[in-house]
Amino acid sequence: MPHIHELYDFTVSGFIIHDHKLLLLHHKKLGSWLQPGGHIELDEDPEQALWREIEEETGLKPANLKIMEPTSQRPYAPDAKNLPLPFDLNVHNFGDDSIHKHIDISYLITSDTDKIIHNPQESNDLRWFSLDDLRLMKNELLPDIYERAMFTLNVVF
Repeated sequence: MPHIHELYDFTVSGFIIHDHKLLLLHHKKLGSWLQPGGHIELDEDPEQALWREIEEETGLKPANLKIMEPTSQRPYAPDAKNLPLPFDLNVHNFGDDSIHKHIDISYLITSDTDKIIHNPQESNDLRWFSLDDLRLMKNELLPDIYERAMFTLNVVF
């Protein structure tokens, strides 16, 4: 989806883990390894966008995934949808342009399967990476992606 707003767009992403490995895709436009995710469309809430983006980019279905939340103790509002709590929320520049920024809502997710489907329209490649794999490719990853990937695998395991 193209940018909706000139200065800021809301995005959602998932750090997906299965069997001590993290799923990353090689982003076509940025030429770097990133977690699956993308823009929140105007007719979606963050959770809907998360499931849509993950399925489009990886073939993984919501039924195979579970969002890990920092707490299960939440207030209940009968007339509201409680959205899952993210593990990270940040604002970052997108691409070479320092004017346009993304506000990214990142979720930590576990998968009960490693069966993925690469969609060549969405990315150049799609792979599971171990902690050792990530350490070896540290210089190939954006610094914030490396830090969040390492955090993710160290928190879960």
